[in-house]
Amino acid sequence: MIRKAALLTLLTALLAVPAGMAGTAVAAPPPGRVAAAAPADPLFVSEITPEVVRDAAAPVTVAGAVTGTAGSFVRVAVRYSRDRPFTSRAEMAAYLSEQGYATTNWSTRVQATLLDQSGKLPFRFTVTPAELGMPRPGVYPFEIEVTDAATGQRLGIERTFLTYAPKGEQIPKVKLAVALPIVDRPHRADDATFMDDDLSASLTSGRLASLLQTAQDTGDGVTWFVDPALLDDVRVLSSGPRSVRGTRKNADPAAGQWLNGLRSALTDKTVVATPYADPDMAALVHHGLDKQAAASIQRGAALATELLGREIHGTTAWPAGGKIDRDAVDELAMSGVTSVLLSGDALPPRAANQDATQNGQVVPPPAQTTPDAAARLDTIADNPLTALLADPTLSAVLGGNVSGPGAAMLARQRFLAETAMIAFEQPAQQNGQSGQRVQNGQTGQGTTAKTASRTVIAVPQSHLWTPDPAFVSGLLQAAAGAPWLRMTSLDSVKPGRAGVPRADLTYSEHDRQAELSRSYLATVRKLERKADAVATVTEEHTDVFHTAILRLASASWRGDGKRALSFAGQVQKAIDARIDDVSVLDTPRAVAGSNGQVPVSVANNLDKDIQIKVRVTSASKSRLAIGRPGGVYLTPTTTILAGRSQLVNVPVIVRNEGGDASISVQLLTDGDEKYGSAVRVVVRATGYTGIALVIVGAAVVIMLAAVVMRILRRRSRKAFPFGPDDEEGPNGDRQGAVPAERTQSPSSGSP
Repeated sequence: MIRKAALLTLLTALLAVPAGMAGTAVAAPPPGRVAAAAPADPLFVSEITPEVVRDAAAPVTVAGAVTGTAGSFVRVAVRYSRDRPFTSRAEMAAYLSEQGYATTNWSTRVQATLLDQSGKLPFRFTVTPAELGMPRPGVYPFEIEVTDAATGQRLGIERTFLTYAPKGEQIPKVKLAVALPIVDRPHRADDATFMDDDLSASLTSGRLASLLQTAQDTGDGVTWFVDPALLDDVRVLSSGPRSVRGTRKNADPAAGQWLNGLRSALTDKTVVATPYADPDMAALVHHGLDKQAAASIQRGAALATELLGREIHGTTAWPAGGKIDRDAVDELAMSGVTSVLLSGDALPPRAANQDATQNGQVVPPPAQTTPDAAARLDTIADNPLTALLADPTLSAVLGGNVSGPGAAMLARQRFLAETAMIAFEQPAQQNGQSGQRVQNGQTGQGTTAKTASRTVIAVPQSHLWTPDPAFVSGLLQAAAGAPWLRMTSLDSVKPGRAGVPRADLTYSEHDRQAELSRSYLATVRKLERKADAVATVTEEHTDVFHTAILRLASASWRGDGKRALSFAGQVQKAIDARIDDVSVLDTPRAVAGSNGQVPVSVANNLDKDIQIKVRVTSASKSRLAIGRPGGVYLTPTTTILAGRSQLVNVPVIVRNEGGDASISVQLLTDGDEKYGSAVRVVVRATGYTGIALVIVGAAVVIMLAAVVMRILRRRSRKAFPFGPDDEEGPNGDRQGAVPAERTQSPSSGSP
């Protein structure tokens, strides 16, 4: 009985479908009703073609599928607003969010139809602009709705737009500039150490592989922002063996292929170098690292030129998040940057209740229209910056997630509709001539001049975006074919003479909280000072850790503090190891007496000659003082050859009969910066000078006594009686003399 009732219901529903219905649905009758949970998104729209309607009689095909409970009946309808195109982008936003705009007409396109046993119903139908009541050019609401046929309850709805641009109609042109980033987080800490193997995987089948495919698939109208630090990491990965956290690994040939592929893909395209490692410029300036901010800009352009094999400029900056404040703007201007790419809401149009002054005259705020994408930004530098302002809505569509079913198609429809609305809302500039005027989708006679061409910019909202190459290339192809759009490069965007008055830069507390933290940047500043000492201690200054410090300031570390600190720890380890190659020997020394000299030895185990100063102070002033004014002994700059040592004699004064004391030895660079930590050398000050004098005095007394005794003995011999025969013989000898006894060694001093 249940099956018979179901078949009867189905037959009745099919007979109720009118003969002229434009839509058809294919569904297999189920053997029985099977209960299943309804999915979260029961409606999938896979096709709306053509994307731009050019003919009032041309059919628009809509296709998709409904998913739900097997055996249930559903209806598919379209909702629209006859004769009512949107009048503003704000109205479009309200429509999508169901806040203040509702469609007024509807038409059922698929009558009550049974879902198959898998709970699906594919559908396809056509409509025409005439049926939908599109009498004039404009952007129109278009909804596809699925309802439960029994209860009328809405099961799902997709809101989108139909753009009607009839052939022969004069529609104002809009210039569209698209900028895309090729940026990644750093993978090396110090230059020789990779912290992970993530780069290899990303280049072959991950995000960077998608970026390369996108660059290969897009045309010349895109401006590419390339991070030279990423290219440098890829080059090192491909050029030879590398260390991955202490593990030796061979070169990766896939990295070389990726780099060559990118060079080829970008050959004839506009390329801008980001500052090296895409730093958090605002955070650097706010925490006193201006020098590092300027260095990253200079390094970025030079390295990009080297690695891409052609002249690449870095005069356009793109701050993280598209936000920046006045302090950072001034630093960019002083570092040679001429334009800055920001989100449009970073420099918003002046509020409706605010008047602006232009050329000495008060200019009232404009009507609610999309402002031009370029504005002048005054700085402390001689020349102002050009603020390039990306449209937030277009940027969100371009860089959004389109992985869901039908998401790419709906995003493309939205992008085209938004740019078309910008074209339709453009006011014509008056020049006293009669002509056509197009505004808010209407044409009419009026005193108009040719319409000013407005520029809009679209960029992904995150530098670390993961593109869908097919979506991006399809979107750009559709934009290039839209009759109201003309693709242009970013460097061609300039402020107009009569731009929309804007308020000052907005940089909120939330934006500051998103920056790299104060404590982390304090660590970076400390490492920078140590790295500078390493660079300047050698006779030929070598920036051994310059790029490593720049990588630590990357904006990609925002929200990833744990990983950032691990990179900083590895850099510190590498810096300390190099500093330790120039060392003070801490072998204990001894000094006797009330004053003397303590030898201090400095060893240079580097492969380069160094120039160093030695500063010595006493750490035990009650026992040992340094024999120099102020108690500080400082050598002049001394050159120590590679692989050699240098001995320095430090004058000291022993106090209070001495004892164990210590001296503090600090190495300094030629610029008086500390090189490493101070070393304590133990000095044993004996204070034995008085005892030594006693001993020497006693020795002198003994020596004098011996001399006196010898003299006395000689005199006593001369007074000794020789006897009666004490007269000279025939040969001059004294008769009867007793001969003197000779010693074995004349040097003994015995008589």
